[in-house]
Amino acid sequence: MLRNLNVEFRGNELPDELYSRLVRHGAVTHMKNVCSPSPEDVRIRTPRWAAEAAAIGAEAAERIGALGVRVVGDPALPSAVPEPVERPPAEPRLAPEVAARALYGALAAAAAAPVRHTTPAKARTVHQTSSKELVKVLGHRCLKRLRRR
Repeated sequence: MLRNLNVEFRGNELPDELYSRLVRHGAVTHMKNVCSPSPEDVRIRTPRWAAEAAAIGAEAAERIGALGVRVVGDPALPSAVPEPVERPPAEPRLAPEVAARALYGALAAAAAAPVRHTTPAKARTVHQTSSKELVKVLGHRCLKRLRRR
């Protein structure tokens, strides 16, 4: 789903900053913290190109080993391929393309409308406060401290 969302996002030439804010630090972080896969979920299968790359990695590890040089780490790591899934893959509950388009639509709508903070300034986080306001608060706090001395 995220791969398809990336295609939608890049295809519509939205700014990278928006992608980072909404996808990386929004959708992805939320999914990592809240979602956990269930047995019914579709497992990600190793694509063919990755298996081919693993063969190239094995060949490179073999050549490096033959050089007789000191190797830090495991040279066989690039050739590691995950074991195949024993059971046949289940059908997705929702096509990833459809989920990506829906999520893109929601993100695009959120990006089009500026975020309005309805909570008072004291309840806002630092990230929801403009730099100008932060500098103003910092200046007031510094002045207070200097007056106490």
